[in-house]
Amino acid sequence: MSKFFIQTYGCQMNVADTDRMTALLERAGGEAVERPEEADLILLNTCSVREKPELKVYSRLGELRKLKRRNPDLLLGVCGCQAQREGEAILRNAPYVDLVLGTANIERVAELVAQVRRTGERLLALEMPRRGTPSWMSPDPHMTTDLVDLLPEAAPPARGKLKAFVPVILGCDFACTYCIVPKTRGPERSRPAGDVLGEVRALAQTGTREVMLLGQTVDAYKAHYHADDPPGSRVWSLADLIWAINDVDGIERIRFTSPHPMLMHDELIDAVAECPAACEWIHLPVQSGSSAVLKRMARRYNRERYLDRVRRIRQAMPGCALTTDIIVGFPGETEADFQETLSLVEEVRFDGAYMFAYSPRPDTPAYGWDGEVPHGEKIERLNRLIALQNRISLENNQEQVGRTFEVLVEGPSEEGAGLFTGYTRENKTCHLPGHPGLVGRTVKVRATRGAQWGFMGEPLEPVGAALPVLA
Repeated sequence: MSKFFIQTYGCQMNVADTDRMTALLERAGGEAVERPEEADLILLNTCSVREKPELKVYSRLGELRKLKRRNPDLLLGVCGCQAQREGEAILRNAPYVDLVLGTANIERVAELVAQVRRTGERLLALEMPRRGTPSWMSPDPHMTTDLVDLLPEAAPPARGKLKAFVPVILGCDFACTYCIVPKTRGPERSRPAGDVLGEVRALAQTGTREVMLLGQTVDAYKAHYHADDPPGSRVWSLADLIWAINDVDGIERIRFTSPHPMLMHDELIDAVAECPAACEWIHLPVQSGSSAVLKRMARRYNRERYLDRVRRIRQAMPGCALTTDIIVGFPGETEADFQETLSLVEEVRFDGAYMFAYSPRPDTPAYGWDGEVPHGEKIERLNRLIALQNRISLENNQEQVGRTFEVLVEGPSEEGAGLFTGYTRENKTCHLPGHPGLVGRTVKVRATRGAQWGFMGEPLEPVGAALPVLA
């Protein structure tokens, strides 16, 4: 196996896929390198949620072609969602690409790279599992052999990361009209609970302190403990999984993303509120504040249902941080619809948001719909929304000055010499004075200044070295 370099675009699931491919290639004898110029295998792990990341990939491929000309032994591959969506078109448009690897085939990455090396032939691997019964619709789901064969193994090789992504459910059976994920990630399939717990235990043994449970619709999770458990045996929910991970030695923090508001049931909210390791942070995508737009998006909830879930979360956890996703300019969105989004943001007062202008995606139900909002109007609305959310984020954080937070310190800060960066349980960035011995430790910190991105803070306990004074 060769020296390899993987460049990642997109969401946390893509980052998790990159971690997985890295572990599998290293297991096969490969060596990860920091620069593409050092590699004889380069993989681009791609995203298809919006058009811009796809265009970036083709631009990057053009740059990497120069390396391939200088090094005939260099293999160039495209993985992930864009690979799954475009498939043969990538081989056609970029004839210097050797391997196109779809989302359900990352487990085979080492095998397929070896095959390309051995045969010298370009390879396309886009196998996708069959669509089964969505787990959130079935009272007693049972994996089919197809789905189990395309799930990750129980535990990857140790990576020794302080924070780790752990996919628990792959694919999606919702059909939101703007979304390409069902096309690029396939049908929903939950990993057996025993496999997830095995992976978490292995990570904890290498120093992982925080896990983020991942899924396109993570609260749809429903699985048996083992893939071959008989129908009628106990089925685990995401709440069950959280409680079980809470008992894994070494794991101090549990997060999950992204849930669907329709499936944000009281059981899950109560698990986050009561489970000691579960963090007081929920990312709950809303997409729009207009019930009419939500209906066209096929989101399966309306404005009132969403606000009801927010109220229930805040009743159970008054200090819980809430973040969200919002799309502006969906086909047919009027100024009145957009004003409903602004009013919802004002009412909920999210701690942060990922905000985007709608990007039409081929192979989605909404592609080509009438009522397209002019690009300039989309951007103008997006800028108004960003300005509103930035103001609220700043106000929220300024209101927290003087509070004490538990900060898991991750490493040196870019804010200045002698400062280190970590995250609170509420997923807020915190910069604090310290020294390298703090990395990996959880420190009690008082917030001294609030900013849009989080806090500056001061430790409330001895940390073993003289500390600079914060301005």
